Amino acid sequence: MRDDDEKAQPKSPTFCFATKRRGAFPPRPRPIVFLPPERNYAARGLGLLGGDPASAADIEDCGAVTGRVHSIDTFTAVDGHGIRCIVFLQGCEKRCAFCCNVDSTHAALAKTPNPGRTMSVNDIVEILKRNRKYYASSEGGGLTLSGGECLLQPAFVEAVAIKTHEIGLTVAIDTAASGDAETWNRVLPHVDVVLLCVKSSNLEKYKAITGTTEREYETMRAFLKELNRRRVKTWLRFVLMSDPDSRFVDFRTNDENELRGLAELAKTHECVEGIELLPYHRFGEFKFSELGLEYKLEGMRTPDAEEIHAAQTFLQSRGVTVIC
Repeated sequence: MRDDDEKAQPKSPTFCFATKRRGAFPPRPRPIVFLPPERNYAARGLGLLGGDPASAADIEDCGAVTGRVHSIDTFTAVDGHGIRCIVFLQGCEKRCAFCCNVDSTHAALAKTPNPGRTMSVNDIVEILKRNRKYYASSEGGGLTLSGGECLLQPAFVEAVAIKTHEIGLTVAIDTAASGDAETWNRVLPHVDVVLLCVKSSNLEKYKAITGTTEREYETMRAFLKELNRRRVKTWLRFVLMSDPDSRFVDFRTNDENELRGLAELAKTHECVEGIELLPYHRFGEFKFSELGLEYKLEGMRTPDAEEIHAAQTFLQSRGVTVIC
C-alpha cells in the first residue's frame, strides 16, 4: 500500500466504557523501522525514557532470563501512556474480591499444578519488535508488565525492562505492591511509570478486599513511599465499588472517608500524577466459578454514571487529578 493511500484511510474511534477514554486504532501493519531510544521523541517529551542500561552488565544474558506468563495482549490504550503491549505474569498471593485474573493467582494452583507458560525475555522482546512502530509512534507507548503480581518475579521484570529500553520503548508496571527493598532496588531503576492499585486507604477495608493482613497493607504504603523517594512517575489505581446493599458494606469504596483517605494518599506523595478511577466490573466472575472459588461480590452492581461523577468530583475538590 502506498503512503498516500494509507493516509486517506479513516481512523476508527474507540471508546473504553470502564475508563471513559477515547483513542484510535493503529494504522495497518507496515515494515518496522527501528529508532534508537534517543529518537523516541514521544517518550522523551513525556519524560518517560529512564532506566539504567549500564546495570544490564550485571546480567550475563538478559535475554535468556525466563518467567511464568499468564497471557499477553499486544494492544491496549488503558494501561499507561500511548499504545502498549501488556504482559500478565503468573502468580499473586492476594485474594482480591474483584480480581478479573484469579487464574493468574496462587489460587489457580488448586486447579492446575503448573499454570501459565514459561517464556524468555527474548520471547517478549520479539513480540514487541513486531509492533514496535505503533508503540514508539504513540504518546509514550511501550510495555506494561502486570499480573498476577509482576513484582513476584523481579529478575524477569528487571531483564524485560532493560531489553525493552534497548529498543526505545517505555516500561510500566501494574502492581498492588509486593516484595521489599531488595526487590524494589532491582526493578525500579528500570521502570518509567508505576500503576499502583491501592485497593483501599483504610486498613480494615484493605484486608477485606484483598484477603490479606496488615503486613500487605504496610507493604503497599512502604512501596509508595519508595516510589516517592525515587521520584518514579506514579498513578494510583482505585476500584470504585458503590452498591449500597448491606452485604457489601465491607467492600464499598465510594464513601467520603474512603475517598478522603485516597486523596490524602495522593497529595502526600509528590510522585503521584493522579488517581485512575476504575469502576467495578464483573468480567472475571466466571473464572472464580471455574476454579471452584467463592466470589464474594456475587450480585454487586456496577457503579452508575452519577456515582462515578460524584467520586471524581469529590477527589478533584480535594486537589487531586483524576485520570480517566
